[in-house]
Amino acid sequence: MEYIMENNNQLKAVLPAIDVTLISIEQRIELEKIRAQNLASGLSLVESFANITIKAIMMLNGGAAIAILAFLGNIISTDYSKWIYGIVWALGGYSIGAACSAIVAFLSYLSQSHYNSMTDETDKSADNIRCWAIVFAIIGVGLFVFSSIVVGATIRYY
Repeated sequence: MEYIMENNNQLKAVLPAIDVTLISIEQRIELEKIRAQNLASGLSLVESFANITIKAIMMLNGGAAIAILAFLGNIISTDYSKWIYGIVWALGGYSIGAACSAIVAFLSYLSQSHYNSMTDETDKSADNIRCWAIVFAIIGVGLFVFSSIVVGATIRYY
């Protein structure tokens, strides 16, 4: 039996819950194949989001660091002593933010390796590693924002 659900002017077919004790072994195998396909497609979506996030953090911080270095090259002939401290702080923040993206990539790899082991102990470890990867991603974005504010304040007020 199939139910039809209306949501946002789209019709979606929703299968009812299946009692696995009432189906044959062949049907169970087919059901598990469908579940595995759904899980695999969901995991590939999560993986692509993670890759995009890691690249975005690296591009934001790395691009900003390159822009600061180019800016530093342009002001080197001026009286840059009043700007140098803010620029150095911002450059350091961008550099650490870019390093955070590399740490996130490594932690993502470790986390996925633990999840692939499929034991309860490694799943707990993978959850912890995943949380640390999220923390480092937030730090990377935070350093970009902080460093951008420092650059803006340095240029505006000096």
